[in-house]
Amino acid sequence: MQLNEYYKSRVEEFTRTSNLLKRKENQLSLARLVLFILSLILFYVLFSVSVPVAVITLVIGLFSLGWLIKYQNGIIKKKEYYEHLCIINQLELKSLAGDYSSFPDGSEYLDKNHPYTYDLDIFGRASLFQFLNRTISKPAADMLAAWLKAPGTPEQIRLRQKAVTELKDMADWRQQLMALGYEYKDAASHPGTVLQWVNSPNLFLGKRFLQILTIVLSLLSVAAVVLVIKGMPMALLILVISANMLVNYKYLKLVTNLHQQVSKSYEMLQSYGKAINLIEGQSFTSERMRFILSQLHGTGSASGIIHKLSSLVNKLDLRLNVMVSVPLNIFFFWDIHVCYQLEKWKQRNAPFIARWFDSMAEVEVLSSIANTSYNHPAWVLPEVTDEYFQLKAETLGHPLIPANRRVSNDFEINGAGKIVLVTGSNMSGKSTFQRTCGVNMILAFAGSAVCATSFKVSLVKILTSMRISDSLEDNTSSFYAELKRLAMIIRESETNPNVFLLLDEILRGTNSNDRHIGSEALIRQLIQQDTAAIVATHDLSLSELEKELPEKIDNYNFDVKIHGEELYFDYKLNHGICKSLNASILMKKMGIKV
Repeated sequence: MQLNEYYKSRVEEFTRTSNLLKRKENQLSLARLVLFILSLILFYVLFSVSVPVAVITLVIGLFSLGWLIKYQNGIIKKKEYYEHLCIINQLELKSLAGDYSSFPDGSEYLDKNHPYTYDLDIFGRASLFQFLNRTISKPAADMLAAWLKAPGTPEQIRLRQKAVTELKDMADWRQQLMALGYEYKDAASHPGTVLQWVNSPNLFLGKRFLQILTIVLSLLSVAAVVLVIKGMPMALLILVISANMLVNYKYLKLVTNLHQQVSKSYEMLQSYGKAINLIEGQSFTSERMRFILSQLHGTGSASGIIHKLSSLVNKLDLRLNVMVSVPLNIFFFWDIHVCYQLEKWKQRNAPFIARWFDSMAEVEVLSSIANTSYNHPAWVLPEVTDEYFQLKAETLGHPLIPANRRVSNDFEINGAGKIVLVTGSNMSGKSTFQRTCGVNMILAFAGSAVCATSFKVSLVKILTSMRISDSLEDNTSSFYAELKRLAMIIRESETNPNVFLLLDEILRGTNSNDRHIGSEALIRQLIQQDTAAIVATHDLSLSELEKELPEKIDNYNFDVKIHGEELYFDYKLNHGICKSLNASILMKKMGIKV
């Protein structure tokens, strides 16, 4: 089945199921109303006959109503689950058509000073992150960003590729994982405050006297209520309540301090617990997935332990409801006892919770990458080698350009100190080709399939100088900004033998003579350092270096096609130097007499 048809069929299936559940929900709402009215009528009719029978009938009716409400809530949850699955498949349909704007774009990870992410559009609108991202939690989004910002080791890449291969065809399971994030609006909240609390000193656990005191005072409170009901003076109850309020007041600051660290994390923890439970319930064969599973099973059920934490947090959040919290604390020291239980939980599980979150996050990231592989079956898992330097690709295309508009090329660089000069006119595809190489390398280093039918690449650190702009805030011109960027690249390439450079229009901010002298000097320096690079340039005279250094310089070009007074681009990479000039034709079209 074609992917479009697959996702469409799932949208139809889940829509149909959610509509059936919606009808059932409406029927149950009507049944609740009928049951409530019927219970009241029966109570009224039977009250004149037999008060006990009337009361029993009302109690049975109310219990039945409670069960019906609980059952209906379950139906609503199921309906929402299928609605979320429907949305997930609708978004995948849009993604196949080239519109992945509904997914988080990772703008918070933008960094203009990063060695390559800004130039290669890794984060932000219409970025690689947005294209890949199917994560549901903040730890997973952070991990995906980290994988895109720095290459894995050869062993990590190998393990990720095998995990992705296993998860690729588990579309149902992957979508179930995503749907859990859609269930809770706070699923993507950052767990930093909870993790900070886990590693903070205990505030209550060592206070054994306080624990005994609150138990004794709670028993006295109950006893005082009973005695007052039996006729003892109200002053007795007031005295006990006053003592209770003093104890609560004394420890209010500590309770508030703890609560601020875990407050309103209930939904986040519920989401994480359910996601981990789904992972725990699945059998895996790949080495990495089995290791992740062992991390979750090592201390019992991680999901059950996290659900326990979410339940305790929910209990402490009751203090936000004054109508409930005041009587609970006045008589039973509710907040203090919950704080004790939270710290007991922390004492047992503090060493493991960060590991559980990391394990869950890694599964989400691998699932996101597997989803990309599933949506693009023609893409290939690359071969990543330690041998410097090699880049060999067949039908290499930019992954973010839809297949119906994508132009692919075969390309190869082989050898240290190899410089590929790419010439061509504006809009011919030079910069897009550089980004095509860079983005596919980043995919490869993250463990993903790449947009090619064959791809072999050396594991390197990518450095780019492509998108340079001035900065009013930093009081720097674009030329000075580029010089700073090139200085960083030179320092890195001098100290790191395994770098690969993508340079677009070197020294564009100065005059043509200085630009040529500086560009040629930089290219010669890179060759001496055995640094591999792709350099895009309008300076055709740089191409003459191939005659002097044929083993180190390769010339490629993107040529413009001219038909009469019209020109067009086929975006095909050619060997040799670009000879076509399009500036005069463009200027004529703009009304400039040339």
